[in-house]
Amino acid sequence: MTATTLLGTSIPERDPMKLLKTLSAGLPSRALERFKRTTGLADEEIAELLGVGGRTFTRLKGSARLPADLSDRLYAVVSVYALAERVFGDRATAIGWLGEPQFALQGRPPRQFLSTELGRHQVRGLLSQIEHGNLA
Repeated sequence: MTATTLLGTSIPERDPMKLLKTLSAGLPSRALERFKRTTGLADEEIAELLGVGGRTFTRLKGSARLPADLSDRLYAVVSVYALAERVFGDRATAIGWLGEPQFALQGRPPRQFLSTELGRHQVRGLLSQIEHGNLA
């Protein structure tokens, strides 16, 4: 899974300068619906991940493009989902793991950590340990 697959729009992940430009211009709002369908998350859960209220989230879905700051946050969250799929080898396992309590995160689901950069860093670190066989 890649950000392009999860969001249904071209994301130049291998070119940081183009990626910055793409996120600064704002992702198409349809990317939210694609992410929702791909992950099975409810609107409220996605709004929480992005740090916006429910009414704001509804308004965003009706706009043509997302603001740059929300595009950046959405990409950051999506990149963790993509990493989880790479580590576990399939989407269903990755999505399940992100929603299940994990001992290494004090019994909390990794998804609860994705709304902040520090939390995403923790989850990426845990995924890296799993990928390299340091955790079961």
